Amino acid sequence: MNVGKVCLGMILSLDGYVNDRNGDMEKLYASFEPDEVIQAEMAKTGAVVMGRNSFDESEDMDAYADNYEFQVPLFVLTHHPPERHPKENENLTITFVTDGIESVIRQAREAAGERDVVVLGADVGQQMLKANLADELQVAFAPVILGQGLRLFEHLEEHEIHLEKLRTIETAKQVEIWYKVIKEQ
Repeated sequence: MNVGKVCLGMILSLDGYVNDRNGDMEKLYASFEPDEVIQAEMAKTGAVVMGRNSFDESEDMDAYADNYEFQVPLFVLTHHPPERHPKENENLTITFVTDGIESVIRQAREAAGERDVVVLGADVGQQMLKANLADELQVAFAPVILGQGLRLFEHLEEHEIHLEKLRTIETAKQVEIWYKVIKEQ
């Protein structure tokens, strides 16, 4: 059986921030206009992993079942699941995982089967990189300099991560670079 890749995917400002000083990502996503190539990559997704902060970005947690761009099983890494379980549908199920990054990636891989797992969120991404669980890194650069906010690679001081460029995709407003993560032996 083929196994899909685990890919950390994020949109960054040119100065490396995943959100602005107020925690807002709207300025970054304003330039996200996926072309056919990016849509084809997104269609390979079999499961999504994100942290609770990323999950809470939606003002209505039931909205995921109605209009989230990835209609696949969603795994949320958290210390505190919500009291009420959000709405799901036949394609999008939501699982709150409280026992760590290894567990959430394992569960997402099982759900994705031969398809890819997309990981979203700075904290979850940092945990995954530290644990050497990422196969690829996809970074889209938005045409904005924020000056402040949350940096994607903020807490990786003791981890040297080597990458190999796989491809570059240019859209009308963004540049996306896909890297293979060179695994530590």
